Amino acid sequence: MGTRQDAENVAHGWESVNVYFGGIGSMKSLADAALKLPEPKGNPQQLADRANDYLKAAPKADAVSVDLTRMASSSLPRVWVGEASESACDVITAAAKEVDRVVTVYGDVGRELDVLADAIAMAKAKHNDGYAAMAGVRNELDGVSNPWDFGHAEEIKAKGVSAAAMLRDAAVIAEDAGRKAAGRLDDLASQARAGKLASSNLTSVDKLVLTQAAAPGGPEDLNAILSANDATRAGDRLDKLSAQDRARVDSLLDNARSPQEKAYLMKALAAGHNVGEIENFDRQIHDHGDDPQWLRDRLTPIVTPDHDTTTGQNVPVTYQGSGWSQDQRPTCVAYSTMTARAQVDPLYSLNLTTGGHPGDPAYDNPQAFHERARVESERIYSEGREVGWHPFGQGDGMNTKQGISVANKEISPATGGHYEHKDLDDADDRRNVLPEVEHAVDNGKPVPIQVRGDGGHQMMIIGHEGDKLQIYNPWGHTVWVSEDDFINGHMDKASDSRLPNADGVHIPKD
Repeated sequence: MGTRQDAENVAHGWESVNVYFGGIGSMKSLADAALKLPEPKGNPQQLADRANDYLKAAPKADAVSVDLTRMASSSLPRVWVGEASESACDVITAAAKEVDRVVTVYGDVGRELDVLADAIAMAKAKHNDGYAAMAGVRNELDGVSNPWDFGHAEEIKAKGVSAAAMLRDAAVIAEDAGRKAAGRLDDLASQARAGKLASSNLTSVDKLVLTQAAAPGGPEDLNAILSANDATRAGDRLDKLSAQDRARVDSLLDNARSPQEKAYLMKALAAGHNVGEIENFDRQIHDHGDDPQWLRDRLTPIVTPDHDTTTGQNVPVTYQGSGWSQDQRPTCVAYSTMTARAQVDPLYSLNLTTGGHPGDPAYDNPQAFHERARVESERIYSEGREVGWHPFGQGDGMNTKQGISVANKEISPATGGHYEHKDLDDADDRRNVLPEVEHAVDNGKPVPIQVRGDGGHQMMIIGHEGDKLQIYNPWGHTVWVSEDDFINGHMDKASDSRLPNADGVHIPKD
């Protein structure tokens, strides 16, 4: 049991104590339990000092970014060519973007630590006030000479309730601030993708350009082609290739026509495909390798258009105007799983969008895509329904065991995360699982989420920004919800009023 729950239990005990039946003894026990609650951890001054260090470093990095940007935009001769054929301008532009990201991250880290320092200081002060007040209550209880003086007992109870509330609030403030800071810092850490592409077979320039490549249509930082998990897996797999296979991959990278084409090749490697499959994939996309929008349309189903995280605002997910939507079929588990797999595996996405015939109007059109997606989602649905016994009364959907089965079959091979289910029975369960959810999606591993109310539905958590979660709903759109919405039964903002409660999630474990 955690400190927050202990403090909430003590506060609830004080609120419900009956002064007419053993009230003095009960209040003594509650006061003793309250006085054992530990002070919130953390050193506000050290946090504030560290925040100041980051905030001071940001302007220095900003000056470097300005110089690099000016150099990249000048008439610099294109004579510097790296191992994967980046020109000097591309390299310097990439370096400028990386330093600019450092400026942003340093500032964000500094502000997050500053907020955390203030919150911990507030929590400690509130705890100390509550402790002092509770110590006074305990002393007053020891001095009670007439346990039948119910008026006096009521006065003591009121003081105890107030003191316990301060101790509870201190624990809540500290935990919430720590969780939010940890989530935000984890999100910022996941953006350091170049460091995660730790292959000895790539130059620093290669790593920089590859991990900065983004799908167009929105901010680069929200639409990087390689997630942190992709970068780690691609680097590991590249280093384990034979010398012959590694040379084949090097050739593909050397001849790629854009950083985006290179990044999709590395994403395919991260998704578990062998070199022969990746070569065939590149033959299908290479003629359009210098057209990032063409690549994005066919290889990245979901793009985040802007930094607007307004909750409850639907953003359609389409291919050539046809929605990535389950329509009226009972395939929410299968369709959300299919779309998540397409998001992490570009070969799978290309086959869905073009049937393996990109540019051929007989295959690469919205109607053909819609039919392929229907058939594929129904394959996943049918195979999933064969797993275990489907309880009577659950209609035509899929149960938890079946949902876990298809997630592990369809998504896990591309991400390396084995899914395990977690029931979410109440707000505490949802609050406690949030760090795992956010860590997973920050690193590029989608998290299936089940919502219930008047029926049941599965969606997919695919993103995290600040205190917001990005949800893909297989009704054909993405939407942001707040952490508080997730915790407190307002998931109707991602679906509708029939389905307010997050009932469970499948968490990917490394």
